[in-house]
Amino acid sequence: MTYTAPDGHIIKSKSSPTTYTCACEDMHDGTYESFETTFASTAIGIQQIKIVRTVTNNMMTITITQSTNQELTEYINTIQNQ
Repeated sequence: MTYTAPDGHIIKSKSSPTTYTCACEDMHDGTYESFETTFASTAIGIQQIKIVRTVTNNMMTITITQSTNQELTEYINTIQNQ
């Protein structure tokens, strides 16, 4: 999966965490965490990345971590049990 940074740089997820730093505007200092999930032609049928954006003094460090098959299975089970 990919994630586009505020400066337009495309960050590609890998099995290990990927980090990218760039300038940003109009964001309060802090740490922001989110997930993006999409359908994929994998054994599980989806793929997911965790995105952590840490903002300090108009600089953003983005860390992308690709979910493991075990994490994806737990995610699917949680959704199905709601």
